[in-house]
Amino acid sequence: MNTFNKFVIGIMITTLMGGAYSALAKEKKGKGALDTATLLCVQKAIDNRDNAILMGLDVYYPAAKTALQTRQAALKNAWTQTDQKIRKDVIKTIWKSYKNSAKSARTAMKGAQKVAWKKFEADRKVCNPKAAGDDNGSLGIDSQL
Repeated sequence: MNTFNKFVIGIMITTLMGGAYSALAKEKKGKGALDTATLLCVQKAIDNRDNAILMGLDVYYPAAKTALQTRQAALKNAWTQTDQKIRKDVIKTIWKSYKNSAKSARTAMKGAQKVAWKKFEADRKVCNPKAAGDDNGSLGIDSQL
């Protein structure tokens, strides 16, 4: 490759890189930029969402703990029965009751999370529809709590 070709290729690369950099700079300062009011609005929406989820957890964990403690005491009591048929019937009832209590607590927590996320998504759109694309977090992540 001769010097002229190297020079032309160098100019082309520099031009392309400069154009790409310019486009990125415009995006950062232009359509992708959000004003301070929007940023503060989204921060408030985050606080509202996460505080609602925390309140749901504050209700869930004591309910789950009580259900487990109740199951523990009831099963221990069931094992004082010497009659196998009675013991088996009581144990079956205890597990059914525990299942319902735990499910009810989980359902309430999941419902609180769902409401919190729906409200957050609506609040974030009110702040600025462009803000919605910057955060890909979702209810699916919180549902693993």
